[in-house]
Amino acid sequence: MRNIKRVSALVLCVLMSFQIFGCALLKITQNDPKKLEKPDAEQIFEYIKNEDIGSLCGLFSKKVQKEHDLEKEWEEFFDKMDGKADSYKKLSFPNEGVGTDKDGEVYKMHISVNYDSMKTDKGTVYKNFGYYRERVLRDDPDAEGLSTFTMQDPGTGDWITVGDR
Repeated sequence: MRNIKRVSALVLCVLMSFQIFGCALLKITQNDPKKLEKPDAEQIFEYIKNEDIGSLCGLFSKKVQKEHDLEKEWEEFFDKMDGKADSYKKLSFPNEGVGTDKDGEVYKMHISVNYDSMKTDKGTVYKNFGYYRERVLRDDPDAEGLSTFTMQDPGTGDWITVGDR
């Protein structure tokens, strides 16, 4: 009987803890930039593989679209790549940030994505190949979207960039 009371008390404590902290934990995981960005990053890589310049241009913020000739920049980007994008080892997220207001609403969120060891069909491996994105910027919605996509030439060390430098 004593064990049943202990188990019941433990179960009650666990349930109360989940009720108290569960909502906060759920809110945190809903606003995880990496979790939110991963499917987008995978789709963006498909655009890169297909050299789908129209779709890639549409990912950039309105500000960057106004200030850059993105079609021309993407053409130059693909011309400088040694072959066509084929695969990468994994996604990494070297920079991320989230700001929430007192009600828990996200007012800013940014993330950097790197396609680690991106390999072309010619076998060239690009260590630095990725982008920076403002996912949410409540004070400046025209800045939401990609601001830059960049790769570092493994032979020369030169950076090739689409969008803001």
